[in-house]
Amino acid sequence: MNRARLWSVPAMSILSIGLLAACGEEKPSFALLPDGQTFRQDRTGINNKLDILFVINDQPNMSAFQEKLVTSMSTFMNIFVTKGFDYKIAVTTTSGYMADPTLNGYSAVNEDLADFNDTNGIQSTGIHVITPSVPDIFSVFAINAKPSKNSAGQDARSFSSMRQALRNTRPINAGFLRSDGFLAVIIVDNQEDFSGNARCNGCNINQRYNAPTLDPVDVYIDFLNTATNSSGAAARYNVSAMTQIAVPCQGGANMVRIMDLATRTNGVLGDICQADFGSSMADMADRIASLSTQFYLDRVPDVSTITVDVNGVRIPQDAANGWTYNADANSIQFHGSAIPPQDASINVNFDPVTIK
Repeated sequence: MNRARLWSVPAMSILSIGLLAACGEEKPSFALLPDGQTFRQDRTGINNKLDILFVINDQPNMSAFQEKLVTSMSTFMNIFVTKGFDYKIAVTTTSGYMADPTLNGYSAVNEDLADFNDTNGIQSTGIHVITPSVPDIFSVFAINAKPSKNSAGQDARSFSSMRQALRNTRPINAGFLRSDGFLAVIIVDNQEDFSGNARCNGCNINQRYNAPTLDPVDVYIDFLNTATNSSGAAARYNVSAMTQIAVPCQGGANMVRIMDLATRTNGVLGDICQADFGSSMADMADRIASLSTQFYLDRVPDVSTITVDVNGVRIPQDAANGWTYNADANSIQFHGSAIPPQDASINVNFDPVTIK
């Protein structure tokens, strides 16, 4: 398990054993003294680095949805900018799967389709990965997030395109995924995913979820586990999506596979049919920030005794704007306005329920 960087040795972690020899006392009495850990939220730990990959359908009928995404980007980025996160942001398209050399029907002319996008077909930014040092991240994203490569209408395979972009070793993509960061994937797609090594004829039209060419969703969860060297409650990734989840503005069926991947990876689902993406994008950002700022404890606490201070200020136990305890990961998670900023000192004190 990758743990948050421990800044100082716990002040009190001694097991106190009292052997009471009073009259009639037959068994020793044990008492566990309070414990505590101090963490630093900074660029040397894993809790500050975010690698954010947008997987955007690049067919012409996506232009209105791409524009809504661009409009909501400042809302999405607000928490990462104000809290001082060390972020990388890249865009790949749902045509990226065609760059996979193992694909049935692969052609070398498509080897660049998994490269991170920097053009809207008219303008190019020359910036494939947005970082805090980029002067105007929103102007750059406004171009990068409007790809229009897929005018021929090939299958839109968001899952395998994500995979190909992340394992792409070409110079544009190399080094994007950091071993000590948190990977956030955001799919923006008005079509269902039918990823597989061979074409799934008629799948998007007929919703052929039992097609033999189809990759199970588990294939891509396993890929993300391997790519981030993490899994389960301590997974350092999640997948969110702006897709059709309720209102059939793009047809009569919802995107079952995309919804499944997001749900199973602790992601957020936003409805691509809504007029404004802002609220959904803010929810995605809050979830990413919360999952990435987990501080793993060395001992299991009595939850009722936990106190948390950030820079000397007591933080309430609150799932909206405070902290919560994640029993599965034995970690403290922060939410909303309580997410610690860059260089914050986090002190967690508690009575343990286990012997160290």
